[in-house]
Amino acid sequence: MSAPGRWELARWLVGHTRQLVPVLGLSAVARVVNQTLAVALLVIIADALARAADGWPVEGLAWSLVGIALLKAVLRYLEHYAGHWVAFTALARLRELFFDRLVPQAPAATQGRAGAELTERATRDIDRVEVFFAHTFAPAVSAVVVPAVVLGWLAATVDGRLALAIALFVLAVCVAPLLWGRGTWGSARSVAARRGDLAARLGDDIQGVREVLGFGIEQRRLAQLAAADSELGAARSRVGRYQGFRAASLLFLEAAGLIVLVGVGFAQGLDAAQIAVGLAVAVGLWAAARGIDDFVAGLDAAFAAADRVREVVDGVPAVTDPQERAPAPAGHPVAIAFDRVSFRYPGAEVPALDQVSASFLTGLHSCVTGVSGSGKSTLAGLILRGWDPTAGSIRLFGTDIREVPLDQLRRRIGLAPQHPTMLSGTLADNLRLAAPESTDDQLRDALAAVELTQWLSGLPEGLDTAVSERGQSLSGGQLQRIALARALLADPEVLVLDEALSQLDAATAAAVRSNLAARRAGLTTIEITHRADLIPDGTNVLVLDAGRVVEQGTAGDLRAAGGAFPQLEARAG
Repeated sequence: MSAPGRWELARWLVGHTRQLVPVLGLSAVARVVNQTLAVALLVIIADALARAADGWPVEGLAWSLVGIALLKAVLRYLEHYAGHWVAFTALARLRELFFDRLVPQAPAATQGRAGAELTERATRDIDRVEVFFAHTFAPAVSAVVVPAVVLGWLAATVDGRLALAIALFVLAVCVAPLLWGRGTWGSARSVAARRGDLAARLGDDIQGVREVLGFGIEQRRLAQLAAADSELGAARSRVGRYQGFRAASLLFLEAAGLIVLVGVGFAQGLDAAQIAVGLAVAVGLWAAARGIDDFVAGLDAAFAAADRVREVVDGVPAVTDPQERAPAPAGHPVAIAFDRVSFRYPGAEVPALDQVSASFLTGLHSCVTGVSGSGKSTLAGLILRGWDPTAGSIRLFGTDIREVPLDQLRRRIGLAPQHPTMLSGTLADNLRLAAPESTDDQLRDALAAVELTQWLSGLPEGLDTAVSERGQSLSGGQLQRIALARALLADPEVLVLDEALSQLDAATAAAVRSNLAARRAGLTTIEITHRADLIPDGTNVLVLDAGRVVEQGTAGDLRAAGGAFPQLEARAG
């Protein structure tokens, strides 16, 4: 798909903020009147100076100038207030739109992308769009309206030839920045892309600083960072060159316009007062005409940033809500059923799952095991509709999950991932993410279910203990169990443990499994684990290899059969 042009991006931005246009019109009107009064001030002063030698009365002139200046100040304030109110309101709505559209695309839209790069789009890129709303519409309108009004007055009251001479150069000053547009637009897009790449590299290096230092590759990473910074600097230099050439051409046009104006005035035999008024009009219109140049460079950067935001906002979700909401499925002996499910990740050459059929009975604790890369985590992602199968179907209590609304599906199925994320805040804040109304007693009960009661009692601040971003103040086992407690607080009907007990010792893991079974009758638990040696004999097991089901049955029967399952036990042990 080809990259969108500036007009397309402008329509896209206005389309999402159309209700703010009337206030933007108020800003444009205030600017037009303000700049017209600015020309009037210069004309009055020039005319007064030209006529002063003839004894022209100047009584009241000072008060007129003061009155116009005060009115200009009010209009200037109104223009900026209205324009920036629209801009900041629009930016807030774009951020809401960004996250609203990103959520349905996750995890497909976020997997493999640097968090820092997405953060750059959600913060600095959206901030750069401010130019479009606060500094584009009003200057563009005034660049057309103010010269038309003022030059019409000049032609009618002073001399049409002066008005024509000024009009030609005003038009040239307005058009010149646009002629540089292709170069500045391409350079601005390059700057935005290089800036995103630099943010991604910085984010990776900051998050992976231990690995960078541990492997002694800091010099290599610094060199790569310096190269990315150099590419960004080169792109910005190209933008600077275009801006410099454009500014020089405008200064040349403005100076040439004044020279031509004086020449026309003398050639037509106009008096000093008429020429002075013409010069005042020409100088006064610089601000209006320069309005185009003032926003062109910033506008290209704003459009380049808007393009990056648009990529996320208009991204096609990997999964979508059904058009008709199916009744909540319940009362079926099979909680989750896979029927000949195949799935291939975008760009992958081989399927992650291939013709998988399996049933997970309601109220039981089942396990999925296999070597790394066998498709275990993909199976978990499909249960929660992170993606939809390429072929086949998955049913929740007998209903195809594609017919179940996403909010209902993800409320009824809980996930405890292998590498959970904590947010900066307290322990209680992180536990309440899934159930904001939970009481402190409910939080303690959930922590007891995952064998963290003793750990909690040793914390001086208890549930109010601060938890750092990504849980770096916690051990791996504590982090996994807090995530599991968080999932339990949402009271799901199906609980998926994606290697969620992998960092626990055998005794603690067994105690947690026992607590889960005792906590609520009817809870269906699907545990994904590579520790086949820790699975009890009576547990139903699904064994995957290269995306295919190679064995199914109870752990005891599979051990006795001497097939793939005992081999996994030997590797795990």
